[in-house]
Amino acid sequence: MDGSKIRVLVTAFAPVPGSSPHAAAVLGLAAAVRAEMDVITLKTESLKHMENHGHARLYRVPVGHGDAAEQREAFGRACLRQLEAQPYDVVHVRGAMEGRVLAEQKKAYGFSFIYEMATFPDEAEGKAIEKAWTAAHEACAEAADLILVPTQAAARGLGEAGHAGKVALVHPGVDVDAYDWWPAATDEVGRILYLGRFGADRDLSTVLTAIKDVHRERPVEVLIVGDPDEEARARLRRVVDAFELGAVVTVRGEPTAHDLPMLIGAADLCLAPAAAAPRFQDLGDLPQPLLEFLACRRPVVAAGVPGVSEVLRDDEEGLIYPPGDHEALADAIITLLADDAQRERLVDAAYARVRSLFSGGARRRRIAEVYEMLYPGSQRYDAWGESFPSEVTGMVDLEALAVLEAANLAAQVDQEESDAHLLSPEDLGEELSEDDLEEQIADNANTLAPEAIIGLLNASDVGAAEGEVLYRPGDTGEIVIPGTDPELPTVRPGTAPEIVEDFSEMATVVEDDDDEDELAATPTTIASTPTQVTSSRESTNEFVKPPANPDADTGQIRLPD
Repeated sequence: MDGSKIRVLVTAFAPVPGSSPHAAAVLGLAAAVRAEMDVITLKTESLKHMENHGHARLYRVPVGHGDAAEQREAFGRACLRQLEAQPYDVVHVRGAMEGRVLAEQKKAYGFSFIYEMATFPDEAEGKAIEKAWTAAHEACAEAADLILVPTQAAARGLGEAGHAGKVALVHPGVDVDAYDWWPAATDEVGRILYLGRFGADRDLSTVLTAIKDVHRERPVEVLIVGDPDEEARARLRRVVDAFELGAVVTVRGEPTAHDLPMLIGAADLCLAPAAAAPRFQDLGDLPQPLLEFLACRRPVVAAGVPGVSEVLRDDEEGLIYPPGDHEALADAIITLLADDAQRERLVDAAYARVRSLFSGGARRRRIAEVYEMLYPGSQRYDAWGESFPSEVTGMVDLEALAVLEAANLAAQVDQEESDAHLLSPEDLGEELSEDDLEEQIADNANTLAPEAIIGLLNASDVGAAEGEVLYRPGDTGEIVIPGTDPELPTVRPGTAPEIVEDFSEMATVVEDDDDEDELAATPTTIASTPTQVTSSRESTNEFVKPPANPDADTGQIRLPD
C-alpha cells in the first residue's frame, strides 16, 4: 500500500448502537480498521438516518414491519444501492442474506470480500428461511477472500466444508470497563436475567420449565428481555401465562445500550441458554450476551454447546447444563443462588478470563491484523501524522455524496414503486470531462474564494417541484431539504442553473498595488459555474456552486433526522 486509506463498506442487520453484541462488534470494527468506512445498519425510531462514529459513517435503513424475509430483502436492496453509489476496496458483511446480494457483485466491482459469520436463521422462521440462509451462507463462503468466525468450533465446521484456507478466528469482544459494574446484593428473592432474542433456538421453553421447578424451591423474580419484535414478546407472554408464571416472569423489549450494564448488574444470576440446533452445535455460534454477563461480574448458567466451552468452563467460570435438560438447569440455578462462596469464586475467574482473552481491545487488535493480512501495509501508519484534522488548503471539503447516500437509503424503503427514481451524483450538477474540468479550474481559480463556495442540491427527487434548486441564502450555508424547517427561507429559481463558460456572473477580480485579490460578488446573483468538490474520498466530478451571500458560509450539509 502507498499509505492511502482503503475504502470499506460494512453491513450489519442490527441497530447500531444497540443492546446486541452485534452492535458492539460493528463499533469495534469501525474503531479498529484504518479506512474510509461506510456502515449500513438498521433504522429505529430513536436513531437518525445518518450519523458519524469516529471515522466511520453510519447509514441506517428502515425495513418496515414485514416478516423476516421481507425485512432482509429490503435491507439487501439498500446495501446494493450503496455499493452502486460508491467504489470500495473491501466489502465486509456480518450476515449471509444481504451478504449474498453483495457477493454476487464481487466480480463486476472488483472488491475484496470478507464474510463474518454473525447472524443465523431461527428454526421458528420455518424450513424455507433456513434453506435460503444455508444457500446464502454457502455462496458467501465460496465468494469470500476471508471468513471470520467467533470460535474454534465454527472454524472446524468450515474446514470440514472445504474452506479452511480462508478462515480467520476473531473472538468476540466486550468493552470490559463499560460493563464492570458493582454487584447486586442477593436477598430472599433471587433475580434471574435472560437477555437476547426470543427465537426457538434460544430454547426459552426449557428455561420456563426450569424456572417453574426453581420457584417451588425458593422465591425468584425473572426478567426476560431483549427482543424488539412486539409480536415475539406477545407470543412469549402467552407462553408464560400457559406455564402459570405470570407473577414470576416479566417479559420486556430491548433495553437501551446505555442502560445495559446497569440492567445486568441488577441481576443475581444470568442465563445463556441455547438449543441443540445447527446454529450452536454445527456452526459454532455463541449464545449472546455471554461475555457481557461475565464482564459485569454476574454468575452465569449456560448451555453446553461447543462454542460456550471455549469461553466458560464448567465449575471454573460458570455452570453448564446439557441443552434441553430443564432439571439440570434448575439444579444449577438453585445451587448458585444458595452458595455465596461458589458464586464469588466463579465470578472472579470469569472476569479475569474475559478481560485477558475476550476484551474489546483484543478483538480490535485481531481485526486490524486481519485487514493487514488482506491488504498488506494498510494498517501500518504513523499516528503522529494522521491524528489531526487537515490544515486549511483554500478549497472546501464537502461530503456531498453523504447527502445522496442517506437520501437513497431512506427512499429505498419508503417508495412503494420498484422503479422509484433515487438521487444520483448527476443531481449535483452537470458533469464535465476531466480535461475540461482541469482547464476551467486552472483558468478561473483566481476568481474563487473558499468562503464563497457552497453546494446546491437539486432536490426534485426528495419532494421539491421539478427543476427546483434549494439553498439557504443566509449566514450558515446549510443545504435544506424541503419540508424540514418551515422557518428557513427557500430560493426557488424555477429551473436548475446551466453551466456557463465563464465566471462573469459570479464575481470580478480587482488587483490592487499589493497584488491582492478581492472578491466582489453580487448577492442576488445565482452563479452557475461549477467548482470541483475536494473530499477525503476520490474525486467523482461532483460540483459545488457559490451562494448569494458568501460571508459566513460554512459548507455544512444538513439532513432531516
